[in-house]
Amino acid sequence: MTFVMQARRSVIVYLKNVRQARQLRRFGVVNYISEKMKYAVIYMDEEDIETKTKLIERLGFVDSVSISHWPEVDTTVGSEEDSFELTVDPNELTDEPIDEEEL
Repeated sequence: MTFVMQARRSVIVYLKNVRQARQLRRFGVVNYISEKMKYAVIYMDEEDIETKTKLIERLGFVDSVSISHWPEVDTTVGSEEDSFELTVDPNELTDEPIDEEEL
């Protein structure tokens, strides 16, 4: 038996009424429900997102549905092309004590 990693994505569902948020469990794993902000975060398989979001939008207590764009975001910080060198001005490196007035 081998482990197969499934592509999953989060879907944010904005609700009109939070009481019926439990019904969203049949569409995926409900990760978080905010009663104050009236939204829920659901994780579901990548291949089922289109069909399930259409079904979720048709529910009476759902205001809107948005799909997370996190898998599309480039999470690497910087690259070799964007490299720069940090330099220090020698005039700023004086040994004079700092007055309290300058602080």
